[in-house]
Amino acid sequence: SDHTFRTVYPTIAISGSVLYKTTEAGTVNVVDWKEGQNRFVDCTSLKNNNATHSPTSVKDSIGTNQFMCQSNNQSIPDQHDTIRKSSSSHLERLSTDVSTDSNSNEADMRNKAFESYVSSIKSFIAVVFVSVAVMEFSQWFPFNIPGVASAAVKTYIPAGFRYDNEHSRFDNTAWTYNTDYLLTVVMIYLAYKCFKANSMDGCPIRNSASLRLRVYSASLLICYGASTLAGGWAHQHFTSIDSLNTLRFRLFWIVCVGNVSFASCYMGLIGREVQRVFGIKGAVPLGPWWFWPMYGTYMAIATALGYISFKRPACDIFIAGITQFPTTFYCLLALGLRSWPSTSTTGTSTHSSSKKSAIDLVSRCYRIMYYIGFIGNAPLLPMYPLLVQYSGMSLAGINTLL
Repeated sequence: SDHTFRTVYPTIAISGSVLYKTTEAGTVNVVDWKEGQNRFVDCTSLKNNNATHSPTSVKDSIGTNQFMCQSNNQSIPDQHDTIRKSSSSHLERLSTDVSTDSNSNEADMRNKAFESYVSSIKSFIAVVFVSVAVMEFSQWFPFNIPGVASAAVKTYIPAGFRYDNEHSRFDNTAWTYNTDYLLTVVMIYLAYKCFKANSMDGCPIRNSASLRLRVYSASLLICYGASTLAGGWAHQHFTSIDSLNTLRFRLFWIVCVGNVSFASCYMGLIGREVQRVFGIKGAVPLGPWWFWPMYGTYMAIATALGYISFKRPACDIFIAGITQFPTTFYCLLALGLRSWPSTSTTGTSTHSSSKKSAIDLVSRCYRIMYYIGFIGNAPLLPMYPLLVQYSGMSLAGINTLL
């Protein structure tokens, strides 16, 4: 209970900020670390030559706290009543303080647990709402881009993994699948470079601090590498409409498009880590770590169930790309909402870099690469239906260009 010692040893008892120590000589030291006071009750002085005294542990009850020394049923001399009363008053106050502190701590813990529970429920509702809303938006947006709507209607025809000779087009030329394979090699190489990147001064503390961001970045690139590898294989080996309607093609295309859909998970985690390390506190919500993995999982499952499937399978990639817009802007805002040191105040030497903060080391060049990398694919969405319907280019040329 609140009135018993939390930890008790044969010679030491600790309760809150109070230390009770019984020495072999029979001395009980009461040390109140909170008040900075030391009190000593010397039971040795109460001994007689023919008696064996053993100081008892503090006898603690809700209303009474006493130190007692027992010696063969002999009574403690009256002249020591003052010491006992003083100790009793002191311990009664300490017991009340410890009880109050303990109750307060337990109440704080219960409040924090409840707040954490409520926050998790809110985050879960938010991720479900955002996932469903973005999926619906991705199906609506291509048909409502100004100047592109008429081309989109002719290009984005839902399929549900059922293809036909009238509307389905799937390029099987070397230009398409070889560029996919090339992209796979590039993505795997860049993933390796991201994961193995070290600070300029080789500081192990900096390298450890950047590990999560490096892992998320490498994982994002591996998703894209897996997507282009599966896509290249499908373009090379599924050469007829009948082959497109097989389970084998469906599995390959789920890997291709599903990895693009699930890539939102790692994009969101990158944005979260950038916000945690570089962002302005409260500028964008940090949220729980599982928010974006749940979002990416929802998109990948929707892909597997055929919600992102069109007569031209290449269209699937562009719709999957639309589902990345929340994580794209999350990443851009996390880095873009803060002010940065001017380039004139930041050097590039290895010696000076060890004294700089993480923010000082993010140069303008890297920030521009970051912004372009995340937003650079956006123009491809309106370009694809326009090129397909009005350019007169072959599918191989369009795929290679994009």
